[in-house]
Amino acid sequence: MSTDPDGFAKRLRAIAPDRPDGFTLLELIVVMALIGIVFFFAIPRFEGSPFFDDAKQSGRWLIGKVQALREESLRTRRQQTLHVDLETGRIWNTAEAMSAEEIDLAVRRAQLLPGGGRVVSVEFPDRGRVAAGRADIRFYKDGHSDKVLIHLRHSDAFSSFLLEPFLSRVKVFDTLVGFEGLR
Repeated sequence: MSTDPDGFAKRLRAIAPDRPDGFTLLELIVVMALIGIVFFFAIPRFEGSPFFDDAKQSGRWLIGKVQALREESLRTRRQQTLHVDLETGRIWNTAEAMSAEEIDLAVRRAQLLPGGGRVVSVEFPDRGRVAAGRADIRFYKDGHSDKVLIHLRHSDAFSSFLLEPFLSRVKVFDTLVGFEGLR
């Protein structure tokens, strides 16, 4: 007894006798490349996504800036300074050998923290907390920096970032902390 009573398989082989079942590897690669190109242009970026926290974006930017300045001071063997204007919330950096015009340009190019965060105070162990005016954080040419706590606010959430003089990592606290609480 035949499982193909109408001879469908014979007729199909007559139409495409040399065609193997399935697709070739080249055909699969082309289709996957086309799907990838379509998704690249069709799917939006996740920058403004609810999956990413804007409060952490400010902190990540600040940590990246601090680490970049520490590396730049060590690489160029020049003191770098991170300036934080606590009144306007603007941040900029200068180098030891900058001319007056370059410093003025750096001040004009000062930027706000991305993600809506704001530096509310900068605390030094010897000078205390600076909550108004301007705070300068120095990164020296031998690779160390000032010991400092940077306090950041985003909406109602506060976080603190501890810069240790000889450590390259920035320690992050999810609350406001002071040097008296760290000992």
